[in-house]
Amino acid sequence: MQKEIASLIEGYQKFRDQYFSEGNSAFTELVRWGQQPKILMIACSDSRVDPALVMNCAPGDLFVIRNVANLVPPYEDDQSYHGTSAALEFGVCVLGIRHVILFGHTQCGGIQTLLEQSSEGYGQKGFLTKWMELAKPAHDAVHSHHGESSLEERVILCGQYSLINSLKNLQTFPWIAARIKEGSLALHAWNFDMERGLLEEYDEGQHCFRVIRSSLPLKVEKGDIVRKLHEERS
Repeated sequence: MQKEIASLIEGYQKFRDQYFSEGNSAFTELVRWGQQPKILMIACSDSRVDPALVMNCAPGDLFVIRNVANLVPPYEDDQSYHGTSAALEFGVCVLGIRHVILFGHTQCGGIQTLLEQSSEGYGQKGFLTKWMELAKPAHDAVHSHHGESSLEERVILCGQYSLINSLKNLQTFPWIAARIKEGSLALHAWNFDMERGLLEEYDEGQHCFRVIRSSLPLKVEKGDIVRKLHEERS
């Protein structure tokens, strides 16, 4: 146990050396002017997927919300406790965020648990079971359209359907919907393939996830369109 804590202390010292050394004004500016991020990311609590690390961001670049399976609940005005919704409100309404990015990933433990549990599992008590009910529409879509696929493929697809479902839930928040309408806020759904190190984005028009291109060379073996989802037009 002491070894793990010692490694954190060593990491803290390296952090101080990098950001608080003589002549380094990075945090001086952040303290002086406050946080002014333009991008909010809703990411998973998974220890392997740090959005700031994947995006090579500096302190102050991202306002990050992390929870199990990077889920977004629908808007509810019930005066209860809503951590994710409160963070969304702070980012959008107080900080003036311009982009909200849902940041999913493959091999998500929450999504796999959702697929592996029986239908009776939804009635079980517990914080995790209740929270994962938010992804039940994704679970049902995979069961209906991809029931013959392998568990690995169904986990990937369920994660992607879940991103699309959370994208819809974001638009139930009135102050998000209003800003989208006026053009001051944009929503995005991205999925990080941990095995291949590739980042995909949801193309709503084509109903598929495409590998995100940059100006830097990127080797992609399977082409632009990574995975076509079942057509579901409401």
